Amino acid sequence: MRALISFFFLIIIVSNVETASAETGLLHWTRADRAIPWRQTSVNASKPWKLCALYPSLKDSYWLSVNYGMQKAAKLYGVDLKVLEANGYRQLATQQQQMTQCREWGADAILLGSSTIRFPELERYAGNVPVIEVANVIRDASVATHVGLPWFQMGYLPGRFLVQWNKGKALNVLLFPGPEEAGGSQEMVAGFRQAIKGSAINIVDIAWGDNDIEVQRNLLQEMLERHPDANVVAGSAIAAEAAMGEGRNLTTPLTIVSFYLTHQVYRGLKRGHILMALSDQMAWQGELAITQSIKVLQGQPVPENISPPVLILTHNNADSARVRRSLSPPGFRPVYLYQYTSEAKK
Repeated sequence: MRALISFFFLIIIVSNVETASAETGLLHWTRADRAIPWRQTSVNASKPWKLCALYPSLKDSYWLSVNYGMQKAAKLYGVDLKVLEANGYRQLATQQQQMTQCREWGADAILLGSSTIRFPELERYAGNVPVIEVANVIRDASVATHVGLPWFQMGYLPGRFLVQWNKGKALNVLLFPGPEEAGGSQEMVAGFRQAIKGSAINIVDIAWGDNDIEVQRNLLQEMLERHPDANVVAGSAIAAEAAMGEGRNLTTPLTIVSFYLTHQVYRGLKRGHILMALSDQMAWQGELAITQSIKVLQGQPVPENISPPVLILTHNNADSARVRRSLSPPGFRPVYLYQYTSEAKK
């Protein structure tokens, strides 16, 4: 019952996202299934702080949109931004080395989008530099603050959507949460399981694998051969993208649900190929990571975590105005280094 109440609380928030300002639309999560509105105080950078951001991969549209938000905020607030990518998940050694590079660059704060769910000796690699956790939670790590939605919700809300959408009819779901030991994959599965408990929705199999289109396409083909009765594909955006292509070759169309948003998933929603997708508003998260870093460095209070409101998107409500703080604009290319000058802010 608590989870159901939490779901409807979030639906109320989502319905008002378009009119919510940055000050009134933010959320603070008291636990994985409960959030309260959070009013953000204003911030002005007292100096051109040097912020170093680490991402799993900028080939991933999700992180490209985070990058867009970060560089936009860096320009707005007049701070320097250096970006390093690990070229994939489970790249602990690479990101440890990159943290050393951040410190050698003179970073005042590290904005860490971790490629692993554990980051041994994080404090040693960070030294005295504060770490702001971005999107992916690191287990048993000491960080200054977290920016992003609990990944439990990213599985829970699609599950609740399916329960309401199928009206008691049986659904056989193939779940593709992404890499098992990275990101929020396990939390998404836990959230989805919780949401469908007691319903006619059945998870027939779970396929773990890297967020690479070829990997996900091969997994999907293998799972469909193994489970010809499956009629729903749910999970990562990359799996949803693969399912759009695969579904065209099947006699019975696949119902596709994406746990998060990418540019391809957005196009799939617009064309009616994807039933629903969530957006945790990645570009907005990138902006928040910059503002929270500035606050930490200037001794201003920050909550333990903060996130934008989550959007529940379908063919009927997915439009450019609604996703303007989710996706990077067409033609945007990754920004690896932004250095503030007095002219840049004019």
